[in-house]
Amino acid sequence: MSLFPDPRRIVTGHDDAGKAIVVADDTISCEPTPIKCNFAVLYETHQFPASNDEWIDPVNDRTKNLANDKGVVLRVVDFPPRTETMFHRTESLDFGILHEGEMTCHLDDGVRIDMKAGDVCVQRGTIHGWTNYSDKPARVYFILTAAHPAKVGNTVLEEAGFQRGNVESGGAKS
Repeated sequence: MSLFPDPRRIVTGHDDAGKAIVVADDTISCEPTPIKCNFAVLYETHQFPASNDEWIDPVNDRTKNLANDKGVVLRVVDFPPRTETMFHRTESLDFGILHEGEMTCHLDDGVRIDMKAGDVCVQRGTIHGWTNYSDKPARVYFILTAAHPAKVGNTVLEEAGFQRGNVESGGAKS
């Protein structure tokens, strides 16, 4: 069930003469996931810095994880009303931009961060969970960039809290 209209994605590139053109202008369907929210991957790269040479639409391939270790993932996440997600950690530097609604980010030390539309949460490899306590859905745009796992003392804080198969989205299912 769609909570919001599917996001429109506009991608620019170049024609053979080097002039700027629109290479894609379409909507990307938000699909339900087993983790209680809907995902739409709008763009993904598998290298950093990314190449702007050839246009190959990355949403034709399935995104296999929340983040990837070589590039960037741009994902829309729609949270139904009164929904709590699992605590999880990614090996990435994440920017969560709350577009609509209200969300609460919970950290493992009990800290609660209440957010409203326009707020941005930067996750630096921390374990966290999301809750929509309101009676309305919420939409967050997440940009996940490749990063080394956080290291505290001699402990490496690796990806945790989810199964990759539960967060796959977009592209062709294998």
